[in-house]
Parts: sequence; C-alpha cells; structure tokens
Amino acid sequence: MLKSLIREHNEVIIAYLYGSAVQGNLRADSDIDIGILLADDAVPDHLYAIRLAGEIRSRCHLDREVDVRILNRRPIRFLHQVLRYGEIVFVRDERKRVEFETGVIKEYLDFKPFLMEYDRKRRGRLLA
Repeated sequence: MLKSLIREHNEVIIAYLYGSAVQGNLRADSDIDIGILLADDAVPDHLYAIRLAGEIRSRCHLDREVDVRILNRRPIRFLHQVLRYGEIVFVRDERKRVEFETGVIKEYLDFKPFLMEYDRKRRGRLLA
C-alpha cells in the first residue's frame, strides 16, 4: 500500500523506511520514519511533508504517527544513517537513486575524519 501511495506522488524519486520500524525496536510510542528524495525541480511548500505523512497514516490505516523527512539538502550524517540502516520502499528512477546514494557515501567518507574529530572533542567537553 505504501509503495503504491508514494508512486502517486510524481515528485518523489526515492522513499526509504528508516528508524525503529526497520531496526526492530519499535515501541508502542514509536513513529514510522520515512525519508523521501524529491525531484530536483520539485518545490514543496513547508507543509508538504506533514500533508504526506497524514495521507500515509490515513490511507495505510496506521495507528501510529508518521514522520516524513525530505532528504534533499539534509545533513550528511543523517543521510548516511538513512542509507546505512534504512530500507528502500520505492524507486522511481534507478539512475537517480545510484547518483544520490553514491554522492551521499562519497561526501560522508570525505567528511568522516572531521565528524569523528568533532565527536571526540564534544565527548571530551561533556566529560570534563
């Protein structure tokens, strides 16, 4: 049902399910996390993700909240986590999926040393 619903939204290129629903630690108060990559020419308004989340919850008859995140221009660490631990729900354009995922992995690997150093310093300040 989710896949066919997302297919109706022509601006959605890729959709991922991520978070506790995929990692196997879904609790009664957990929401369903969905990340979507929109077409480059899509111009969603600030309520787009909220409306889509409501539509998914309603049409898929879910008894829990749905959180939709637009993946375009998200922080690289977040994108890497979605790719690493998430599952693909829908792909409209395989070439764009490969470009997106390759770009995220490349950028993450480029920034990983800086992220690790940042984390190390942050832990040091917290423990001081």
